Amino acid sequence: MRLYLIDVEQLQDEESGRDLCERSRDLIDVYRRDKADKCRSISARGLSLGVGLALQLAARGYVEDVARAAKGIPIALTAEEAIKVLERNGEPIKLAYSIENSGKPYLEPGIDIPVGETGIPFLSISHSGKFVALALSYYEVGIDIQERKGINTDKISTRYFTEREAMLIRRDPALFFTFWSRKEAWGKCEGGGLVPGLHRDFSDLSKGLSRYYMWNENNNPEGYSLCVCEKLS
Repeated sequence: MRLYLIDVEQLQDEESGRDLCERSRDLIDVYRRDKADKCRSISARGLSLGVGLALQLAARGYVEDVARAAKGIPIALTAEEAIKVLERNGEPIKLAYSIENSGKPYLEPGIDIPVGETGIPFLSISHSGKFVALALSYYEVGIDIQERKGINTDKISTRYFTEREAMLIRRDPALFFTFWSRKEAWGKCEGGGLVPGLHRDFSDLSKGLSRYYMWNENNNPEGYSLCVCEKLS
């Protein structure tokens, strides 16, 4: 597995980020550029451009530290750092995607992402707040990042989560975002989205789910919950 984490806060600043946004547009594939151009807010546009930057870094096999990357530690850059890396490497790599009805993306066959020695890896994308997260894997994979915002966690968890999850969240509201990112990551991995996981208990990954899935949630940026789920079968 390989993880990329891009801090796009610089792209979300309407004044100082304007030049970086334009430079980003010239470095990403056409599909991602078009998606970014359709965003109505500067915040959403920055995130969309960040996805394109992360995909180009992955397509070029960019790794800062091979040993750390092999352990599932994210390759973390600011938007400006990512732009500088890509500007040294010529034209953007052409990427083409298949998008399932659930919104799950796949790379079209024939596109080479240089991760390991075999085939095209599966991928998953998530963004929240000022971060874009990208996961590449030999297995079906889902990634989710959630900014820990000030919301009514008790009301939402009581309505949508399991009784055990809701009880634990009442004791520690921060767990809401941990459980939510697990549900999202699992749903993306399976391809069914969030809904199938809402009433499934994700409070203890060592029970049941561990036999079929591999989890990585040890790399949370401050103020965020980050979870990766890989399906082993």
